[in-house]
Amino acid sequence: MLTSRVRSLRHVFLAAGLFFAVGLASAQTPATAQQINDASQLYKDGKTGEALARFEELYRQDPANVDVQSWTGFLYLRSNQPEKAIEPLEKAAVGRPNNLEVQNNLGNAYFQTKAYDKALVAYGKVSAGNATMFEPRYNTGVIHIQRRDYPAAITELKAAEGLKGNDPFVKNNLGVAYEGAKDYGGAAVSFKAASDLQPENVAFARNAGLALVRVKREAEARPYLERAGVSDPDVAMALAGIYTRAGDRTKALAAYEAAEAKAGSNSTYWYNIGVLRAQTGNSEGARAAYDKALAISPNDVDALNNLGMLQFRRGQYKEAETTFDKLAGINPNSLVAKMNLGAAAAKAGDTDKAIAAWKDVLHVDPKRTTIRLSLADALLDQGDTAGARTHYLTVLRTEKDSPEALNGIGQIHLMESKLPQAEAAFRGAIAADPKYVPAYNNLAITLERSNRKKEAIASLEKAARLAPNDADVKRNLRRLKGA
Repeated sequence: MLTSRVRSLRHVFLAAGLFFAVGLASAQTPATAQQINDASQLYKDGKTGEALARFEELYRQDPANVDVQSWTGFLYLRSNQPEKAIEPLEKAAVGRPNNLEVQNNLGNAYFQTKAYDKALVAYGKVSAGNATMFEPRYNTGVIHIQRRDYPAAITELKAAEGLKGNDPFVKNNLGVAYEGAKDYGGAAVSFKAASDLQPENVAFARNAGLALVRVKREAEARPYLERAGVSDPDVAMALAGIYTRAGDRTKALAAYEAAEAKAGSNSTYWYNIGVLRAQTGNSEGARAAYDKALAISPNDVDALNNLGMLQFRRGQYKEAETTFDKLAGINPNSLVAKMNLGAAAAKAGDTDKAIAAWKDVLHVDPKRTTIRLSLADALLDQGDTAGARTHYLTVLRTEKDSPEALNGIGQIHLMESKLPQAEAAFRGAIAADPKYVPAYNNLAITLERSNRKKEAIASLEKAARLAPNDADVKRNLRRLKGA
């Protein structure tokens, strides 16, 4: 049986908000105050690079000036140089320990350089001084996500949500925190809110769709996943699952194939597209997909099983035998793998391997009647009539009307020239199953040897009506009528 599987992944979409504000001190020499005013005006005029160059020079001239320190650190942040911002902002924080803007900018510098312990201290001071400031609460929540302290992240992000309820980034990261805390229902609600606030954001739509699938709200998930676009393999897999369960395998396959360019080393993707291709009749495409899955994960038992079944159905029995042999080696306790190995080996003409596989199955589960009959047939083909007889009789002890077992016993009697016993066994098989063609054919051979040619022909004609294309029946009927 082909089965599909879905793997659901999450992208953490983080965005640290930066709050920049710098105030001027009143006590300063006129010349220095004028220089600071002139330099800050450059920034206000949109000339950030020139403003930074001017403040760098002032910082060299007057490194103890708190306003210069504050502005220099701030402009380094604005210029995406957070590592350079730390020194002047640390000095400014010493000079003005109660200045929340300086503390917030210092927290941002630490945040952007991943100095999270220090960032938490700085943000904590800001929040303690002004509980209505959004950025430090939000960024503190993001840091806790990075550290996988999800309960703490939820606390901070809920506080940020209370300050700015319509911020989609807060909603999304709150979803990440809920998911980390295994509150999947809460995660779905937050991801959905984020995507509704910013529908064009593919990451938000992706997170919402996958979260809703996880809590089995597929009807709600579908529009978000379609909004995210199926070029993402995980979205494609989730959407394809929804389409498949709705009975639209064609649409499911289209979703998968749209993501093929980005599937890369996602073995689950290749496995699932193999399943869909097999179900829609593209056996060659299915084989190629299973091969890719196995190139990524050589011991993927599902892919091996499905590939072996595909090879068997295509008549590639030797290839199927090799595949099932590998599967049985990886999973030696799997009776299904050994049963499939036996079937493939028998079709490939490797009777010894088939017999060994079937014996292993019966050693674990002796009630497998179908396997016992296959084993008996194989032993009979090998000339082991004693072994075959044992297994046929074992079946007949529990299923006295088994047409296969009666036919097998009849063949043994026929080989031993016990024609009355053979005839009785074949007629018993026909009585048990009037449509069992091998018994009609074998009965005809028995009747022919008993010099009852007309009865033999009549038996073959019945068989021919049941199975017009049976080669053995056609050959024997032609031979007897010709004679």
